[in-house]
Amino acid sequence: MTNTDEMVFGFPEFAATVFAAHGPELRLAYAHSQLANKMFAALPTRMKKQQIVIYMLVRMTTTGWVELLTLVGHGAGLGAMKIARGMFESAVMAEYLRQFPAEMEDYVEYGHVIFYKRLKQHPGAASPGMAAKMEKEYNRVKHRFEKNGRIRNQWNKHPISYMAEKVGRAAQYEASYSLAASIHHGNFEAMTAHLSGDKAKLDIEQPPSLQWLNQALASGHVYLLQALDTLNEHFKLGHDSQLKEAGEVFTKVWSEKRPGKK
Repeated sequence: MTNTDEMVFGFPEFAATVFAAHGPELRLAYAHSQLANKMFAALPTRMKKQQIVIYMLVRMTTTGWVELLTLVGHGAGLGAMKIARGMFESAVMAEYLRQFPAEMEDYVEYGHVIFYKRLKQHPGAASPGMAAKMEKEYNRVKHRFEKNGRIRNQWNKHPISYMAEKVGRAAQYEASYSLAASIHHGNFEAMTAHLSGDKAKLDIEQPPSLQWLNQALASGHVYLLQALDTLNEHFKLGHDSQLKEAGEVFTKVWSEKRPGKK
């Protein structure tokens, strides 16, 4: 008898196809994921506020890496590209705040603006006492983000493109990130990206597929290593040589041309 309560999610049978196409890259992804775990294990158990923010942004990036690999393993390349976009943003913000710590307070305090906006959207979601506290905190910090009587819509007065440029990642923003953003936002470029690979008929490429796995893996891996560089520099972990080697091996693996590599 078939148990109808059992379900299989995704396309686990496609894993062999993915590994056949991207075995060296996936082996390296695993190795560098282990390096990330090793670096996290070396962090202090007690952190200051600035350290917590950097740590959490890097952890957001590495969690995105796990999500990306999950989608890649199931042949969902376009979904993985969307995750890569988020990894870029959290990795850039981590490095930006590391290099410009004076802006850390804006990042943290803008949280009260966000919480107050959520409160206004869902007024019954908090107790009267909690709502009053949230409004008090909002009134305390709003002057930091106010101009001409209006509160800006983000913690930084500049967009992510500005932050990327300031930390030396403008080329990534213009290339891989902007493509992933198009895919996420559904503009015309996204429409063409979703078209079936054979182009014989007007159809959407459905998972499982090898399409976009190459781009998602490469960009996500870069963002992972950049985030680990930020973690290493901020916490003075002493993993300079390991990260240098990781970058060199990454370049070697991804520069190799193999039959069937897209």
